[in-house]
Amino acid sequence: MTLDGGFSLSTENELLRKQVEHLSHIQAINVRLNQIPSPLPLLDQLVNYTAGIMPYRRVIALVIDDGDVELHFAAINTPIPTRLRQQLESIRINIYAGMNDPILLEWVNGKSATHLISASPTIIAPLIDLIGLKQFYSLPLVINLHLIGALIIEMTDEHLIPSSDQDLLESIALTAAIALQNARHQNHALQKMAEEMNLLYMMEQIDRELNDTIALDTVFNMTLDWALRFSSADVGFITLYDPEIDALGRVFPYGYETGEALERLQDSRITLRVGRTREAEILPDVSLDEDNLTADHNILSQMSVPVLREDQVIAIITLESRKVNAFQDKHLNFALQLANRAAVAIDNARLYTQTVREREKLSSILSSLAEVVIVIDTEGHIVLLNPSATASLQLYQDKNYIGQLFTEVIGFTPLENVYRRARDMNENVTEDLSLPNGRTFHTNATPHRDIGCIIVMQDVTPYKEMDRLKSELIATVSHDLKQPLSVMMGYLDLLQMRNKFTEQSHGFISNINKAIHNMKHLIDDLLDMARIESGMELEMLPVSMSEVLNECTEVNRAAADIKNINLSSNFAQNLPYVDGERSRLYQIFNNLIGNAIKYTPPQGDVFLKAEQRGSIIRITIQDNGIGISPEDQAHVFERFYRVRRPETDSIEGTGLGLAIVKTLIEAHHGKIRLESQLNEGSTFYVTLPVSDYSFL
Repeated sequence: MTLDGGFSLSTENELLRKQVEHLSHIQAINVRLNQIPSPLPLLDQLVNYTAGIMPYRRVIALVIDDGDVELHFAAINTPIPTRLRQQLESIRINIYAGMNDPILLEWVNGKSATHLISASPTIIAPLIDLIGLKQFYSLPLVINLHLIGALIIEMTDEHLIPSSDQDLLESIALTAAIALQNARHQNHALQKMAEEMNLLYMMEQIDRELNDTIALDTVFNMTLDWALRFSSADVGFITLYDPEIDALGRVFPYGYETGEALERLQDSRITLRVGRTREAEILPDVSLDEDNLTADHNILSQMSVPVLREDQVIAIITLESRKVNAFQDKHLNFALQLANRAAVAIDNARLYTQTVREREKLSSILSSLAEVVIVIDTEGHIVLLNPSATASLQLYQDKNYIGQLFTEVIGFTPLENVYRRARDMNENVTEDLSLPNGRTFHTNATPHRDIGCIIVMQDVTPYKEMDRLKSELIATVSHDLKQPLSVMMGYLDLLQMRNKFTEQSHGFISNINKAIHNMKHLIDDLLDMARIESGMELEMLPVSMSEVLNECTEVNRAAADIKNINLSSNFAQNLPYVDGERSRLYQIFNNLIGNAIKYTPPQGDVFLKAEQRGSIIRITIQDNGIGISPEDQAHVFERFYRVRRPETDSIEGTGLGLAIVKTLIEAHHGKIRLESQLNEGSTFYVTLPVSDYSFL
């Protein structure tokens, strides 16, 4: 039976069966190959499956490398000796060098063909000879006109490949090419992911190691060790760089054997160039670089990376290899990330080294100071205690007091009181303290917001002794002068009672009387100062500051009215009490208000203000008078010091008033401060601690 087309029914059925069988094979190999994510296992499966459906002895697969440059042996369906496999795997077929090879030319053009080895020479002959093929059929594995592999099928004279099988093999090759390309992409993605994960893990480990040390040499050694491990460089070094003077500094070599190498590294022009440009460089062949001065002819390639901190180059990492083109982009990316981490570690190490050096310097200075230095933190713990403090406060020399509470270590109550006042008032407190060892120290306690409190004590025992002797001399002389002055005043009175004088003579007597009174006032001030400095104990009782300030204001109002000065005040009538001696507190503010009136021109203003601030009371005496120059402000509280200006020539005074005021305020555990500008006036600030009586 025949059909219209001339084919028998059996022939048509056979063709249909063949097509179904081919489709079945293509579907089966497609399913198998697409389940394999790696190229080499996929090609193993391909050659085995191909040999299983065709009556041929051996099927060989070739695959192109990741660089798309060389074909190499990948799989064979029959067992072969290990040595033979190693020989096959060592053969590389450069597809660009063999573009005129007849077999490669057909593969690149996507053509399959039957080949006889003896027919013409070919670049794949070494591989074919090792396998022992005489005649074979080859199929290229091509994707988008791009060769990615090949199949070689051994043939014999008895087993030539019919055209129908060739169609099946070409379909298999096309399916295999797609699966192989997908596997390569997936494998590349997995490799890249694995590399990134490995890099991330390495960076985390690098961060941990670098953060665990603050020694500069250790940081450099760790950095170079990681850089050499990742890049497979032979040696490396880190050079410090100073951008301000554009010069290389200290060199830290790693892996070099001789000292001669250090001189070469210190004079590296390439490293200096990287420091200047702030750009990393890879030199595949250092001999081609004009700045290369290496004396080590074994060094063939180099990579240098700047270490940047705040946009400034602080160092350069340089890796060297004995191979040409040893460094790739991945090595550069790793080195750049390493440089970023090293920059922080290097900066921290340098800062730590500087800090340690400064701390050692400060420790040496503090140890050699004769002054007592104590630093207390904001929680009241001792942070620093120099040897002079230990000796002066009679503490144990071999005991460590750092970290202990200051109030527990120091059993000397006056010093503790100075510390507490400075802390509570948040102001500088200055006081002279006599220690149990008989020495007198000028003590200054200064609070600092970020530190706590700094106490500095200076031994002023010799000066105190000199002051004591001087005060005794002044007191003695002043006392002895009072009697002749009294006699002089008595005889002046007798002269005026017994004799008649002209108007001019009365003027002379008035001047003499005035001079005697000024001398008497000076002697009284001297005696008062001597009594105060001799350690006179005040009778400390709760005193109402409102009453004292009201009384001082009213007493000085007459003097203010004479000069048409507006004397005003602003303070509550229930100001807190202050522990002190009322007469001395009156003396303090009477003097300050009187001075303000005395040094303020007519029609001026004098203003008195008082307010409570926590545990202290602050009194302000302000005027708009002639003011005090900065030079004079430094001395106004000294004894016998007077401002010498034309405006003050007619103003009488002994130069002891403010010295007495300051001494009395300090005796009341207070403090006085001055602010003044020439021709704009002066302001005196007095702070006194509030009495506990005020809180009852």
